[in-house]
Amino acid sequence: MNVLFAFMLLFANWYYIPKDSPAVPVKVESIDLKLKSDELAFTFFSLSDGESALIHHGNDEKILINTGGQGTEGELRKLLDLYGVNRISAVILTNKELYNKASLKWLIKNFGVREIIANEPALSELKSEKGISDLDFHAWNQNAKQQLFPGLHAEVLYEGSDLGEGMDISFIFKRHRVLFMNSTSPEAKEFLMEKELSNVNIVKLPAFGGDGSISEEMIKHLDPQIAILFYRPSIKHDSDLFRLLNDAWVDVYYTRKHGTVTIKFTDVNYELFTIFPGEEFK
Repeated sequence: MNVLFAFMLLFANWYYIPKDSPAVPVKVESIDLKLKSDELAFTFFSLSDGESALIHHGNDEKILINTGGQGTEGELRKLLDLYGVNRISAVILTNKELYNKASLKWLIKNFGVREIIANEPALSELKSEKGISDLDFHAWNQNAKQQLFPGLHAEVLYEGSDLGEGMDISFIFKRHRVLFMNSTSPEAKEFLMEKELSNVNIVKLPAFGGDGSISEEMIKHLDPQIAILFYRPSIKHDSDLFRLLNDAWVDVYYTRKHGTVTIKFTDVNYELFTIFPGEEFK
C-alpha cells in the first residue's frame, strides 16, 4: 500500500500536510482525485454519527452508500463540496439502521439522485414516501450481481431483514476487492465463513464495531489489509476489536480518530489518504 496524501481540517478550513515539510500545512480549497477513465476511488466519510461512503469513478459518475446519521447533512455537504461532488447518480442502502428518510430526501433534492438500490423490504417502504416515490428503484436480493461502473462489479453475498442483518456487499474492481459487512446475526456469520473471501483487500466493519460485530475467526478468514470502522456515539466498540485486528496485521482506520478516508484504485495498486477534523465533534 502506498500512502498518497494526508490532509488536515483546522478552524473550518482544509489543509494538506506535505511529506517534505510536515510542520507547514498548505491550505487547499478542494480535492481533485485526478481519476483516469479506468480508475476508481472509495471515500469513507467521517461524520459525527453514522455511515456514508462514496464511490467515485473516472467517468465522473458517483454512487453513495448510506446517508449518515440523523442531522449530519451539513457535515456531509461540506465533505461532498470538498470533493467537488454536485451530482450523485444512485444511493445504495445496505441496512435500515444506516440511513434515514430525511437525509435521503435531502440528497435527492440537492444532488439529483436518480436511483435507489436496496433490498425489497426497504424499497417497499420507500416507494410510498413523498419526495422519493418517483425515483427508479432497483432491488438487490441475496446473490444479486450488477456492474455499477466499467470494471466495478457488485455482488450481494448475504441479505436479510431480521435483527442484526442487512446486505453484505462485495465490490470487485480489477484485482481489488472491498467488502461492506453489515450483518452480525449467527446465520449471516456462518454463511460468510463458508464463502471464499481470502482476496478481500479492504473490509468495512459491521455494526460500528460493537460487541460481537466480528470474530477473530472471521478476521482470519478475510485476512484483509485494511479495516474501516465508522462511528456512532451510542455504540461503544468492542474493547478487543483493535487488538484482534492489530494481531492479524490489519491496518485499522477509525473515522472518529483518523477522519475521512479515501482509497484510490488503479489497475495494479491502491493509494490511501485521510482528512482529519481539527476540532471535536459537537
